[in-house]
Amino acid sequence: MLNGRPRIGVSRSRRKPIYSRYFCPRIVVGDLDRAPKRVPKRALYGSAALVATLLGSSPASAFERQWHLGGGLGVASFAGGEANIGPALGVHGAYGLSDMFDLRGELTGSTHTLDDGRRLNLYSASIGLAYKIDVLEWIPYVGLLVGSYIFSGDGKPANQSGGFIGVSTMLGIDYALSRSFGLGLQLRYHGGLYDPPTSLTDGAYFTGLLRAEYRWGW
Repeated sequence: MLNGRPRIGVSRSRRKPIYSRYFCPRIVVGDLDRAPKRVPKRALYGSAALVATLLGSSPASAFERQWHLGGGLGVASFAGGEANIGPALGVHGAYGLSDMFDLRGELTGSTHTLDDGRRLNLYSASIGLAYKIDVLEWIPYVGLLVGSYIFSGDGKPANQSGGFIGVSTMLGIDYALSRSFGLGLQLRYHGGLYDPPTSLTDGAYFTGLLRAEYRWGW
């Protein structure tokens, strides 16, 4: 428990997994609660000239009406509990609504072993918006996604016979190898719709992926 708020994850109890409560909070599981200095004009002029030179040294890497298609490999984990860190695989697509905003779709899956040897899998399909900042070849971004999640495997919660709606926040950075190819790192924090992440780095479930993508259509 951190600051009076229960950690979100998989419980040590096989019968009452904590992640069931936070991904589907309508299902009750157990008794768990949860005077400035003036800047010289010369410095201002020099800074403006430097910025103009840098911006002119490389073409913009984030484009309106640009399509993205790619995939990634990485790891996934629950926020504590008996589910071990497992491998994760993702496929993504995006469309540039403007130089600053992308419409994004993400397919993600991960597999985990439990302490007793059983296996737990979690799959998701999400869509949302990303806000990006074009800094020469580097493009950092943040975003918010909403999607469908489903458990499978013999270690899934007993009360999870179907899917549920979840929310995720994402932090990432891409590097433009060229106008057509890019590499990147993305971190996502996931939670149930009725208990979404309260910050960019809070969630019941975490995925981190190294990604590559192809871009076209600018």
